[in-house]
Parts: sequence; C-alpha cells; structure tokens
Amino acid sequence: MLAGCHTAKNASGSAYDLRPENKQPTLERPAWPNYDLHDDRSFAAFSHIQTAPEGQRMRYLQCENGDFMHGCYTLYRCKDATYLCYDWKVPASQDWFFFRFTTGSAIIDADTGDRYLLQRLEHFPMDQCFWIYGQSAETIRLVQVYPALPLTVKHIQIYEASAESRRWMDGTGVLTKPASIDDLRPHGNKGQTAKPQKQGRLFY
Repeated sequence: MLAGCHTAKNASGSAYDLRPENKQPTLERPAWPNYDLHDDRSFAAFSHIQTAPEGQRMRYLQCENGDFMHGCYTLYRCKDATYLCYDWKVPASQDWFFFRFTTGSAIIDADTGDRYLLQRLEHFPMDQCFWIYGQSAETIRLVQVYPALPLTVKHIQIYEASAESRRWMDGTGVLTKPASIDDLRPHGNKGQTAKPQKQGRLFY
C-alpha cells in the first residue's frame, strides 16, 4: 500500500480520508497549439502515470442503462476536496490509449439531487484528448477533484458530461446508478444504494 493512500483513520471509522497519492506524470509531447479532436497526432502524450495501490479493492459502477463503466472508482472524502480516482487496467497487448475528461461532469447527491461539479483533473488537461503510454498491463490512476462533500451526503451518482464526438467516442453523457459513498471509499464497507429523489443545487 502506498504511504500517501493509507487511511488508518478511515479504517477506524473516521469521517475523512487522507488524499490519494498522485505523482506528476512525464509530459512526453505537448498538445499542438492547433489541437484537433479528429487528429490524434495533435494530442498531448504522457508516461509514468500514477498507478493504483496494490491490493486495493476494485469497485465497478453500473450505468443507468445497465452497462458497467470501463474503469473502477475509489472516492477519497477529504475536508478540503473530494478526490475521485478512476483506475483502469492497461491491456498487455496494446499500450497506447487516449482519454478525455469533460467540463460539466459531476458527483450527484442521489438523495437530494445536489451536483458537485468537476473542478480539475490533476496533472492532465480538461476537455482535450490525451495519450498515455508505456504502462502496459499496469492499472493507471487518474485523479479527479471535486468540491468537498458534506457529511450528510450518503449516496452518490457519477455523471460524465457529454462532449463533442469523434471516432470511438460518441460524445454521449453517462450517469451511474446510485451507490453508497462509504462503499466507494478505500477502506469502506459495502453499503446500500438509493434512488435519486429530486433536482438540487450546484456546487463548484
């Protein structure tokens, strides 16, 4: 277990976690000034991305349409912010992949409808595709930062905002089914799910 990810307080029942470790990746190639979504040569490229802690429980989330998200999620509930980790196993047979994280994505309080909007993706650009490579068969970790969640938030949904489409990316937004926030925490226990009740407020 990586030192920065260990959450002894959480294991003993604390309301808060220590933030996840997330080292600075290596920028191998910056994005072109005339970045073009439809020209993957224009994407920035990164290597030496943070990997998920060894032995950490993997939590897949189901979408409202019944499909499952491609990666796994771990939520670190901190006093200053909420860190949502997206962990994805790079296939051993194919090392180069690109990702995109979009403005307007949110963590939704499934009980009130309040939305906590994505503030940034640590170390990587927002609203642009970027390449990762050099980590075949490893589970890479991409850390999203959201506003701190009040302790009253017990069940959440994750919304990935829609964006411009391109080949293999149709641009459609994705909403997960509700999940217990404690089940998503690094040392959390399985919790119950809840259905969203209403539309709520926006938090940036």
